[in-house]
Amino acid sequence: MKTFGLVLALLVMGSAVCMAASVTIDLYTPWNYIACPLVPFDPNPESVFAGVDVYYNLFRYDAATGSEFFYDGVGPFGNILLGEGYYLLNVGNVPSISYSGVPDGVPDSSGNMTDMWISLPGVQGDEGGGGWHLIGHPFNHDTPTNGPGGSGDNIWFTDGTTLKTWDEAVIAGWVSETMMYFDGVSQTSLTMTYQGWGNDDTLRAKYAYWVETKKDNLALIIPAYNP
Repeated sequence: MKTFGLVLALLVMGSAVCMAASVTIDLYTPWNYIACPLVPFDPNPESVFAGVDVYYNLFRYDAATGSEFFYDGVGPFGNILLGEGYYLLNVGNVPSISYSGVPDGVPDSSGNMTDMWISLPGVQGDEGGGGWHLIGHPFNHDTPTNGPGGSGDNIWFTDGTTLKTWDEAVIAGWVSETMMYFDGVSQTSLTMTYQGWGNDDTLRAKYAYWVETKKDNLALIIPAYNP
């Protein structure tokens, strides 16, 4: 089965129109769980997190292996990617970071934003299915999870064959009914769900979320909703 990756429109490089935007992300002490909501022109972690001591303090979670990677400049951490979540130990109490990148939603030449697909591979090679994923909201604006039906029908999950709303994916046993996020001010974990009893029902710009799947090789589809 094909595992879907995040559609980035490949950085808009080579476009006849040069587009640029910037974003500022507030930081707290000591811990931050964040997303970088614009595709950075320079995806090196030391560039995106300029002014922050990222060595051994910036982490990502690799869902396919169930492993945590920290940034050390030489290891498998990689570049900063749209759709990926990160956690940062802010040892210097830096108040914020700013970087430049492709405008919100990776717009095409007509200014239309791109729907984003985030790969949810699950732990590959294990006996069970699915696993935990630390994703980043891939837009620089908030996206409600509920549409007109109020049942998680503004975001979608797919296994490559079938498309389901969040509620349908829960009923099918694909995913959990909640996502977890972190409040930097209170330094506490909170719950996001479409069902009305959590702390929130909206994917927030610059936020990272823990997503639990129960089936391998899924993808989360977040529409180019523009409020």
